[in-house]
Amino acid sequence: MTIGERIRGALVALAPLDPADAPAWERWLNDPVTTRYLYGRRGPPDSVASLPELRSWGRQALADPHLVAFGIEELGAGTVIGNARLQLWAWSRARFSILIGEAAHRGSGQGTEATALVCRYAFERLRLREIVLDVDQRNVPAVRAYLNVGFVPGRGDSMRLRPEGLREVAPKGV
Repeated sequence: MTIGERIRGALVALAPLDPADAPAWERWLNDPVTTRYLYGRRGPPDSVASLPELRSWGRQALADPHLVAFGIEELGAGTVIGNARLQLWAWSRARFSILIGEAAHRGSGQGTEATALVCRYAFERLRLREIVLDVDQRNVPAVRAYLNVGFVPGRGDSMRLRPEGLREVAPKGV
């Protein structure tokens, strides 16, 4: 499933996931710089998903009641720069993942803000009590972003966030 309305921040908006964005997803997943940390220590799959497979994934994500998927748009331009998801688990918990696919938008604070917006949505609207994620520790910008939002390190590559730990994130340069 996805959200019904856009959720605006200062830099980005969370938008309903749209399978029509699959050409951008395909471009992102074909870029080794974009995917270098995406698959963790197990490494990338043998082949990148095709455009029809990615469109199918998008339709399946919209139909999955245990998945909340978000498009991430640059505020103002409306350009899709990434996506995020919450895999809903039992006991009001979820696993979070995010991808800023457009390289020009990395390091700008947009991923940090999108992470904070998704987590706020999860706690306030979905009433989750914990969000977990796995991050390759070599991905220093991602680790820094998660810490800025309030995630705390767990065992190995895991991090977790509870509602009381969520921090307000000030946009860069503001």
